[in-house]
Amino acid sequence: MISILFVDDNTDLFTRIRTFLEKTGEIRVEQAHSIKLAIEKLRGRTFDVIISYEELPDVNGIEFVPDMNGIDFLKYLKMQGNITPVILLCRRGANKFALEEVNNATEIALPPSGDLRPHLMEMVTLIKQTMLRKKAERELKGQNEQLAAILSATPLGIFQTRNSILEWVNHPFVAMLGFDDTALIGKELRTLLKTPDEYEQLLRGFLIRKDAQGLGHADCRLARKDGSTIPCHIQVQPLDPLDIAKGGTFVVTDNTEKQKYADALRESEAKYRDVLLNTQSIIIRMDTQGNITFFNNYALTFFDYTSAEVIGKNVVGTIVSEKARAQHGLSMMANDIGFNAEGYAVNVNENVRRNGDRVWIAWINKAIRDEQGRLVEILCIGNDITDRRRGGSEVRISTDTWKNSVVADTDVQEEVFDAVFHICTEISLEGREGKPVGTTFLIGDTKNVLEKSRQIILNPFEGHRPELRVITNPGLKENIKALAQLDGAFVITGDGFVESVGRYITVDSSNVSLPPGMGTRHNSVAAITSVTHTVGIVVSQSGGGITVFREGRIVKKITL
Repeated sequence: MISILFVDDNTDLFTRIRTFLEKTGEIRVEQAHSIKLAIEKLRGRTFDVIISYEELPDVNGIEFVPDMNGIDFLKYLKMQGNITPVILLCRRGANKFALEEVNNATEIALPPSGDLRPHLMEMVTLIKQTMLRKKAERELKGQNEQLAAILSATPLGIFQTRNSILEWVNHPFVAMLGFDDTALIGKELRTLLKTPDEYEQLLRGFLIRKDAQGLGHADCRLARKDGSTIPCHIQVQPLDPLDIAKGGTFVVTDNTEKQKYADALRESEAKYRDVLLNTQSIIIRMDTQGNITFFNNYALTFFDYTSAEVIGKNVVGTIVSEKARAQHGLSMMANDIGFNAEGYAVNVNENVRRNGDRVWIAWINKAIRDEQGRLVEILCIGNDITDRRRGGSEVRISTDTWKNSVVADTDVQEEVFDAVFHICTEISLEGREGKPVGTTFLIGDTKNVLEKSRQIILNPFEGHRPELRVITNPGLKENIKALAQLDGAFVITGDGFVESVGRYITVDSSNVSLPPGMGTRHNSVAAITSVTHTVGIVVSQSGGGITVFREGRIVKKITL
């Protein structure tokens, strides 16, 4: 709403003008019929614009100001330091008037005869001031046009906001989003993203990721006019480093091509990873019954067999002890891999060499299917971790070969998944104070997860600043492990913020179908992942197994 002080002569023409302005719905008019009344109103408040009739004399006068017309009124305002813009309104006949925005004005009385120069010096001064102001305006306009040309020539999108409203955008930015040049001006920054959660995540990213120059950085997907989204990297120079919403200058890089390359590389790595594996790894292939069909040279050397001694033989009785058959290890994996489309991810198993030596191997397994999608073989890639296990040092299992398939098409960042997964391995191996601990982590799609669960204990993280709740912070790990003893699940955002501890999952799990041996905790996590885009990780209290859920099914199982 624009506030106007309207100083008129109370005639019908100006009454009609004032009435029209009021009816626009965008202007609030305060009326004054004299200069005296106008000055009194200006003492108590400010206005956006003053409109004054130029020829209006104040016949009543005021105590400390002589009679005034519009120009005298303008001079008085400047003398008082009032910088409110003034528009003078002048009659041009019965039904015609002129409007002129005035920055400075004077009135000169000329004698009927004699030398005019002393009287016109004030006019010369006004002309010089006007000329200098116009020159400065032209120079500023030229500089702005030059700057706008430079900013429009860059491939980067640039826009400025104030109080979360877009005030200026360059052409590459509007072209990037498929809009016309003026279509984005006046829109809220949040409208550039699909959901309120994405907007809040963007603001948090700016606060957490800052470079040496104090610029905030964040990655997001901006919404285009046609409803699609594009992956972008945004850096911002904020007006207030503590509150991005107050505004700033944003520089946008379109990461579409970069994302295409990354997706292509990921697909290529997944397709040809079998060929590019480290030659110092154990590589075994076996059928669904556990009969060995391939042993690479490193595996033959490591287990001390010849190819003829293992090809066609079952893993049980060769590299897996007969006593281990009852354990959920490599042999059992061969029998029940059919329940899982991609098989187990990592199993850390105790295996045996030909001479009877016990060794610990971290296995990464991949299901091999025929053209009809039927499971025909299992590819097993192992790495010896015997020395680290015997030395008692921390076992960290690499997730590089399988985590992409877990977090793909979710809002879960890879480093966040890694941080949670490695905390789970420590809980599985160490327990708490010598006792086994079972717990649950739900990562990503936080809004839906919170709607489909309820708090059963006081949330220890409620009210804490975001930077103190980042799961990737090593200093938070021991707190997480201690809180894992409590009932309920951890809820963690896709970008790594612990939102809640002790959530009870309220989704009906009666339709969930899991293998025998899975408990209530596993069924509940399978159920909630079937109706949300969250990634669930369960650490079993009995046995310490780690199970990863996605879309209502087990995608990875890690047996330690």
